[in-house]
Amino acid sequence: MKAVGLLRTVLTAAILLAGTASAEQEPVVATKAGFVRGTTLTSLIGNEFFSFKGIPYAQPPVGALRFRLPEPHEGWPGVRNASEHGNRCPQTDVLTHQPTGDEDCLFLNVYTPRLPSEREDVRLPVMVWVHGGGFMVGDGNAAPMTGPEYLLDQQVVLVTLNYRLGTFGFFTTGDGAASGNYGLHDQVLALRWVQDNIEAFGGDPDRVTIFGESAGGASIGLLVLSPLAQGLFARAISQSGAASCNFAANGAPQGRLARQHAELLGCRSDTSEAIVDCLRQKSTEEIMETVAQLDGTKVLMLLAIPYKPRVDTEADIPFLPEDPYLALQSGRFNRVPWMNGMTENEGAGNTAMVLARMPDTFATQDWNVWGRALMDLRDVTDDPATIAEKIYRFYLGEELVTKENINRVVDIVSDRTFTSCISSEIELASSHTPVYKYILNHRGPGRQSLLDMLGIVLDMAPDQLPDLGVSHADDLAYLFRGSGSAPVELGSERHRMVRFMVSVWTSFARDGYPSSDVVPMPSWPPYSAEQQQHMWLSSEPSVGQAAFNERVSFWNTLDIKENWRGPMEQQQRDEL
Repeated sequence: MKAVGLLRTVLTAAILLAGTASAEQEPVVATKAGFVRGTTLTSLIGNEFFSFKGIPYAQPPVGALRFRLPEPHEGWPGVRNASEHGNRCPQTDVLTHQPTGDEDCLFLNVYTPRLPSEREDVRLPVMVWVHGGGFMVGDGNAAPMTGPEYLLDQQVVLVTLNYRLGTFGFFTTGDGAASGNYGLHDQVLALRWVQDNIEAFGGDPDRVTIFGESAGGASIGLLVLSPLAQGLFARAISQSGAASCNFAANGAPQGRLARQHAELLGCRSDTSEAIVDCLRQKSTEEIMETVAQLDGTKVLMLLAIPYKPRVDTEADIPFLPEDPYLALQSGRFNRVPWMNGMTENEGAGNTAMVLARMPDTFATQDWNVWGRALMDLRDVTDDPATIAEKIYRFYLGEELVTKENINRVVDIVSDRTFTSCISSEIELASSHTPVYKYILNHRGPGRQSLLDMLGIVLDMAPDQLPDLGVSHADDLAYLFRGSGSAPVELGSERHRMVRFMVSVWTSFARDGYPSSDVVPMPSWPPYSAEQQQHMWLSSEPSVGQAAFNERVSFWNTLDIKENWRGPMEQQQRDEL
């Protein structure tokens, strides 16, 4: 180790003497775990920035470390090549439906427009991206949806990260043997890495903004709630996801699911400890192959989420020791400025996928069958048929579902999965910290929408998918370069929208208040229960009020058990 320390000292001196890396040099940065050598990339408008990919922030969570909290990486000798992304975490590829990824996957990527040197002390705002994917799929790598080229036109440092997913990230026996939430602990460790290392990349550890979309947006809400994340960030942006959404924090016991999974793998036992020890001996492939056999993993051809984040009070080091509703209501959370919002038609993507698979029968299907499945009412009511009927009557009255009124089904899916839980989170948090609510309602032309991308994936012509509005994930097209999207033409309407969205997000990271110098935008008032104001994000932004209130109020009248309606039921002791 003395030799490694000497080499590090010599290289540090060489870097300082050389000053900030130029395009002709391969940039080298000294982290606390070792040196990394990056590359130079070009932003949307042609600015050069530095890229450092595949930096390990934790020991590989394999073998005895599977189903355990992450441990900081021990470091490496010499200079690590950071020109390529690290492995993605194990998951099922959404296109091929084949297993992909590796358990050695806890890597992050850093992109920065400037590096510090002897001649210049650089301390730029830092934006840490947490990807979505239902806690089942996705990664922090640039392709296919999160290229850094748009954000790096601004003076910010961008960090993207991987975290454990699915069984490997959230398996739990409901007790101390395997308390779950490992993927969320990964996120906390990555944020600690940022605090320890980001100055070397030109970032300011006192101005860290965490942001994420869908499950990433829910992760942001969970990090805001977690005592473990206190002091690790200064601002937060939740996009289309909340801690209390039905795909996020789970108050229901999950020991039964763990027992079923263990039996499928030949790990039947009377004790949690024996089951977990047995599961640690199974291969990645064996565990992944059995997930699809678990109860409730298929919902009308849409993949559901068997393992989720959870209240883990019994854990030795709990990530979420308190019910999210109670924590938000009482103000027991990390009170930082918070941007929080959604797209106008969140459910458009899911509805389009169902419609594409059942183009001739969608209107005549029995609502009590596919309606209940589409909304996933299994665990929230003892009488799903009655609840489904009430929902149908509220949105559609006596009409049959047709392609002409399919947007009302979009509203149902939007409100069930996103609108209600996000609205509740904003309402509760705004009593204790500034919350800036937004709704994205810009639908531009060209292959930039999730619906356009779905048409390509499903091999359908654009006119075969109805225009269902501004879908879940459409905001990503204006913040990140997507490898499947058409190139942005400089000076176009789309480029203007990219510049606008990037300016809003980065201004919030810089100042703690969202603004824009790209298009005229009125002053953005923080949300309050009295005024209920939000910003419509479009090519002509405007302040709106009380959006979707009637629909959200309807969901509050239903006799269903939802995390956003109130405290989760007291978790039962569901040990094995």
